Amino acid sequence: MKKKHLIELRNSLRRRGFWIDVIDGELVLDRWYSKSNFYEMLNLLTSLQISIKIGERGIRLESNTLVPDEILNRIESFNRSEFRFILSSLKIPQRWSHNLNNDLSILEIDCGIASLVFALNKVGLYTSMSCDGHGQREPKIWLNGHAYIETIRKILMEANQEVSFAYDWEINKEGSSSVLTAKKRLSNDKWDVKKIQDDALALSEYLCNYYSSPFDSRFNSLYWSF
Repeated sequence: MKKKHLIELRNSLRRRGFWIDVIDGELVLDRWYSKSNFYEMLNLLTSLQISIKIGERGIRLESNTLVPDEILNRIESFNRSEFRFILSSLKIPQRWSHNLNNDLSILEIDCGIASLVFALNKVGLYTSMSCDGHGQREPKIWLNGHAYIETIRKILMEANQEVSFAYDWEINKEGSSSVLTAKKRLSNDKWDVKKIQDDALALSEYLCNYYSSPFDSRFNSLYWSF
């Protein structure tokens, strides 16, 4: 399969919250994820009748497998109500490292903000609840307490200098929690889950590129990785 097609599939899986890299022709899931997350991804792909096999560190597409745009779009918008667990005979790749402490279910997270929930948790900004607004209202990601507010404000300020967002993102106190949310630039604009997903992916890429995480580092605190 051409690398271009692997990149397209990688991008769609990232948008749905599965942070994939293409390594030696394999789609390799970030090691922050758990075994159950890997099986969620397998079930997502097989439920859409994408032919896959297990590689050394990730998954490979069967020879001559092409994933049309319609299926890529279904991956990106895949809803938890569509999910049906299918017992798979496929095993975890032998050389894939995984996270024993992660208990998040990716397919339980709304598709519009799944990638951002992943990225925040990966870099140690732990979330407690989330909603993408379902096209009716603003997206929200809740974090326990107020400890992360200034860190996230700094991230948003820096990211806005590098990335063009469709919405204005901000974090505020809400009772005993903090809430990362977006605001429309024009009051009569409609909420668009696809644009929210674009923003979430762009902010996720920024976090993954410029921040190191406690999980990936021998250090215990969040720090800039410039």
